[in-house]
Amino acid sequence: MKTKKEKTIHRLKIIKGHLNAIEKMVNKDSYCVDILHQSLAVQKALKKLDAFIMEDHLRECVVNQAKNGLEKKMVEELLSIYNYK
Repeated sequence: MKTKKEKTIHRLKIIKGHLNAIEKMVNKDSYCVDILHQSLAVQKALKKLDAFIMEDHLRECVVNQAKNGLEKKMVEELLSIYNYK
């Protein structure tokens, strides 16, 4: 089984591949809709990566902060992710 770090690196490599494909498509003057499909794939992959990282943060870091009396820091970090503070 892959570690969280290995899974994250794997997802990043997939995203890089999509970005490289977009760059090649632009250089080749590919059809705009095809480029947009590739761009949407990057955005979706980034959202999945964000969700993966956030889930790990919630399960590990937030729990540890709560157990160690660092609720204020925990809340400020979570709010900063969504630009509420």
